[in-house]
Amino acid sequence: MFPFTFNSALRFLPAATGTQTRKTPSVEKLLMLALFIGFMFSSMSSMAGAGGTEFTQVYDQITGWANGTLGKTLGVSALLVGLGVGVIKQSVIAAVVAVAMALTAGFGPGVIDGVISSGLTIVTPI
Repeated sequence: MFPFTFNSALRFLPAATGTQTRKTPSVEKLLMLALFIGFMFSSMSSMAGAGGTEFTQVYDQITGWANGTLGKTLGVSALLVGLGVGVIKQSVIAAVVAVAMALTAGFGPGVIDGVISSGLTIVTPI
């Protein structure tokens, strides 16, 4: 029986024995640079949901479609098609996908509106 201890585990690690040193690949360096740039500009993107009043009518129209009769019609139609496909394939997965699509159409605009409009307002501009 071989006792497995911390010192015996070090034999299997090349970096621990000093025989081979690990160098950071260029992909990891690029990833770190991209994360740094993303964090650097993240405070500038907090106002992304403000303004754009020229698109308010279009947004209201599309949201009305999704939450109104068109969205309900598409949801019920997807459910019926999903049930039909489920009967043909003898699987309930198509109906589950249809219900998920109807839920996304119903709740999606509200969720997107909440995420986009949750930007922080800068009281004292820099």
